[in-house]
Amino acid sequence: MAPRLSDFEKGQIDVLHRLLLTPRAIAARLRPRPDKTRPSYKTVERFFKNRGKKRVFKKPGPARTISPKLERRLIRHVITDRLTSAQAVTELQLACSARTVRRILQRSPEVRIVAQRRKFFISEKNRVKRLAFAREYVQKPLSFWKNVIFSDEKIFRLDGPHGYNKTYQRTQGPEPAPTMRRHSGGGSAMVWGAMPSHGLSTLHRVQGSLNAERYRQVMLNVMMPWALELPWRLDQPDCPFIFQQDNAPGHAALSTRELFDTVGIALLDWPARSPDLNPVENLWAIVFRRVHWQGRQFMRLDDMLPVIYDCWRTEAPKYVEVLFESMPRRLQACTDAGGRQTKYQFRHYS
Repeated sequence: MAPRLSDFEKGQIDVLHRLLLTPRAIAARLRPRPDKTRPSYKTVERFFKNRGKKRVFKKPGPARTISPKLERRLIRHVITDRLTSAQAVTELQLACSARTVRRILQRSPEVRIVAQRRKFFISEKNRVKRLAFAREYVQKPLSFWKNVIFSDEKIFRLDGPHGYNKTYQRTQGPEPAPTMRRHSGGGSAMVWGAMPSHGLSTLHRVQGSLNAERYRQVMLNVMMPWALELPWRLDQPDCPFIFQQDNAPGHAALSTRELFDTVGIALLDWPARSPDLNPVENLWAIVFRRVHWQGRQFMRLDDMLPVIYDCWRTEAPKYVEVLFESMPRRLQACTDAGGRQTKYQFRHYS
């Protein structure tokens, strides 16, 4: 019969148990008895069972591929050189995946994850077109812009913004609380809106993706009946207003442009990759911040849509006049930047 565990051995087992060791590892670490024997791991398991300490131990995972010293070097380079996790793996020649690097950065108290400001890429060809557009229209008076209808679509998601790039910064002061989603995934709703100088249009929810056919239906059933009833200039009855739209596939489709030619509505020759020149983008950013104020999320589309409509109706009209007055300054800024990105880019995370 195996000898009973002494009080000293029981104390040793309790200490090693708090280190989350398995019964076999605990038995191997116990101090040998005078007869050079140790309690077996079965004896240790029986001891836990008698004391009600039943514990399921995880199997040990693979050995760590990054040492603590290499972790410190990784964190230093990511923060200093503004590297992404994939870039860190390549440049530091790490023997691990980018997901492992992200886990290391997420659990480090020295690092916090910050959403980057969204920027749009401007090719050399588009830069030249933006510059030509800005030079052509920069001298237009404010009265010209007040006869333009700016339009665009916006997607609102139940759980707020996601999908933007992240950057890693050193934590200063208390660590910021993480933003948690209330549910996985989440629905979304696309709405179309327009901004003339006389007052905003009503929002129209677009079902599904906005292809050319759906966009033409929005123009025929929503935009044109509403726009033609606005008080425009009487000296141009044939073309009372100019309509602005970006170069999305549904907007630039040949069938869409033929529709505008048929009804006699003039289109503004808008350059590609120019959201910073479109004041309605800033209006969407204002509505977006109001809808998701302080990280607000929604469980259902029926809860979110009334908030969107209310913000568009009550908050957005306060900024229409200011945004129209900014058009000469936007074009001048684009001219000064040589067609490159200006400070008027929209910010959805402010």
